[in-house]
Formats: sequence, C-alpha cells, structure tokens
Amino acid sequence: MTETLVAMVIAMATVVTVMAGLASASESSRAAAGRQQDILALRNIEARLRAGISPNAIADQYPAWRIELLPADRPADPQTGAVLTVAFISRHDARGSDLEVVFLEPGTRAVGGRP
Repeated sequence: MTETLVAMVIAMATVVTVMAGLASASESSRAAAGRQQDILALRNIEARLRAGISPNAIADQYPAWRIELLPADRPADPQTGAVLTVAFISRHDARGSDLEVVFLEPGTRAVGGRP
C-alpha cells in the first residue's frame, strides 16, 4: 500500500513537471513568433521608406509602430537636392524592437539641374 502511494506521488510529480515544461515551451514559442513578426514589420517599414512612401502613409498601415525622421548630412547632393535621412523605428509598447535606418530621399530638382 505504501509503495503504491509513493509510486502515485512520483508519477504525479513527473506529470506536473512535464506539464510545466510544456507550458514554458509554449510561451517561448509564442514569444519567438511575436519577435519574428516584429522583425518582418520592421523590414517592411524599412523597405517602404526606401521606396519613397511617406512616413504618414506607412504609419497608417502600422499603427503600433513609431517612425521618427531626422535629417542627416543635408544637402547630400547639391545637384538633385537629394538628402540623407535617419529613420528611428520602434514599437509604441517598447517590446525591444527598434531599428535605425539611413536612407536617401529623392531631391526636388531634376538631374543635371542647377542648385
């Protein structure tokens, strides 16, 4: 009788340990999936900025993200008026998904124009 009781306690402890491990693995998997989604969103935002889409249009499509633009080395090209811009991209909820991108914004002057 005592042996049976001890065996049941050991079996229950094993089941509880396995269940806790599965719960931890599931949570880690969800966190990894969320991080992967953040990375994809960051890369999409970066690609859209580099393609010349306005930050306001991008912000409408990605409301959980903040896009802050700062000038860098202005003017970069005196002939075309193209400028370098630094974009700081981060989530509003501060989940640690941040990116700093430097990209060239097209100028307002025609190529070969005069400054």
